[in-house]
Amino acid sequence: MNDTSSTGMEAICEALRRYRRFAVVTHEHPDGDAVGSVLAMTTLLDRLGKEAHPYCQDPFPPGHDFLPGTSRVRRGPDDPGRYEAVVLVDCGEFSRVGPPLAEAFAHVPVVINIDHHVSRRPFGTFSWVEETASSTCEMLYELSLGLGIKLDETLASQLYMGLMTDTGGFRFSNTNQKVLEIAARLVAAGADPARIAAEVYESASPQGLRLLAEVLNTVEFHAGERLAAAELTRSMLERTGGTRSDSEGFINHLRAVKPVQIAILFKEEENGLIHVSLRSKGNADVASFAQSHGGGGHRRAAAFRTNGSMDAVRARIVREALGCLTDD
Repeated sequence: MNDTSSTGMEAICEALRRYRRFAVVTHEHPDGDAVGSVLAMTTLLDRLGKEAHPYCQDPFPPGHDFLPGTSRVRRGPDDPGRYEAVVLVDCGEFSRVGPPLAEAFAHVPVVINIDHHVSRRPFGTFSWVEETASSTCEMLYELSLGLGIKLDETLASQLYMGLMTDTGGFRFSNTNQKVLEIAARLVAAGADPARIAAEVYESASPQGLRLLAEVLNTVEFHAGERLAAAELTRSMLERTGGTRSDSEGFINHLRAVKPVQIAILFKEEENGLIHVSLRSKGNADVASFAQSHGGGGHRRAAAFRTNGSMDAVRARIVREALGCLTDD
């Protein structure tokens, strides 16, 4: 994989016009911005007359699998040698696409990185990272303007998905005038805000609700209820019949508690690792904390993986995270 040699949207536009065959890849365990951006990037390449195929290692979460283009998404690598370039969207690190896809696409000659998460190890032949963007889909909206591609219902709906979900339904602090103006333009182009919101936020399965009940039963508050932590174990998945995808958004229940500045959800993975998801509000910065543990993200949402038993990891990380709390 090549080191970063060019940065910014103009360099990305030039590269997208130059090459012909693209793989478009997003991160494992996708959220709404990953879903929207992998589909929208593929649509943009289609409009440029390129050959483009989208990839995501894991299934889309419930309520995220209705957008145009979803049926085209491939789960595993197939003939990666045919591609001239791979576009990674919403991935703070190359490894975030998951081991099979990372191994397959590591040898593609050109890597294009488009993301709003600051990486501790910048990567890509061409890289455009915009930490101030609300979402990768916001960046892809700007990219559509740079490429001269007109919005239609398909592209607008894909972009709206990422914009809506990464701002928490336009509730988080990354919701600003620019975000709302872009959202209005997407709606004007055909995105249906009521339908997209209903699909995303009202599509929980019975198994997912049972899983949420078990997770919420593990919630503990610390430091005057300014930090909330919970866990999701493999045994919970087995008992409830829920899936990892069902847990998308669970952490927001912790973050929604008024005094909470930092929310942490510990997820037990099959490989013996613990996935640590972090959310914050106020002045608490979880990105720096995640980066210190080999992960990444942005101030309000970040994650990393670590070794150890659930009990030991939870106790250690909660203790360390207390130092990130602020007095606001």
